[in-house]
Amino acid sequence: MPSNVAGIILAGGQSRRMGREKPLLDLGGRPVIAWIAEVLGQVFPEVIVVTNKPDQYAWLGLRTVSDVIKGQGPLAGIHAGLLAISRPQAVVVGGDMPFIRQEPLRRLCELGSGYDIAVPSWRGLPEYMHALYSRECIPHIEDCLASGERRIIALRDRVQEIVIPAEKLTSVPEEIFFNINKPADYLLAQRIARRRLADDTDYRPGGSLQ
Repeated sequence: MPSNVAGIILAGGQSRRMGREKPLLDLGGRPVIAWIAEVLGQVFPEVIVVTNKPDQYAWLGLRTVSDVIKGQGPLAGIHAGLLAISRPQAVVVGGDMPFIRQEPLRRLCELGSGYDIAVPSWRGLPEYMHALYSRECIPHIEDCLASGERRIIALRDRVQEIVIPAEKLTSVPEEIFFNINKPADYLLAQRIARRRLADDTDYRPGGSLQ
């Protein structure tokens, strides 16, 4: 277990396309965020949820914090999470990514040690919602937001970042980076969840399969 790294779940607002909070969608008999929280809890000694609706997530039994800088999207959520953790680094995961796995997270922490951001790259795109961040990013995030810049990628020129090819982390990037954006994604997530729950224990939530 990486003792100097925390886990942060970004549980954002209601999705217009889904019509409800994506982290609270039922998946295999429990909310999406429960799948995420279980895996993070098996890897990191500290896990927090960033949400502006803490009452909706109290049942998780995890510490919740709200955005300090309101209405600025995921970058503000990362900022709030980094301010709240007691460790120097944190893996940030989107609240709509139910199929994260333990071993890729551990590998991300190993490869990202010493960097301000360690971001996986899959299909040529950075996966900033499944990435490692240092608290050293905090003032740079504040500078970005103060200037009206809300894109996470804008941090790239301000901090030490390493881009890690997905194949160095996992053999199933299509699952660990999967996120629910629209109803069709939710239907696919339900099929993946049924398969993982019906398969052996390595495929259940918290499984360590790479």
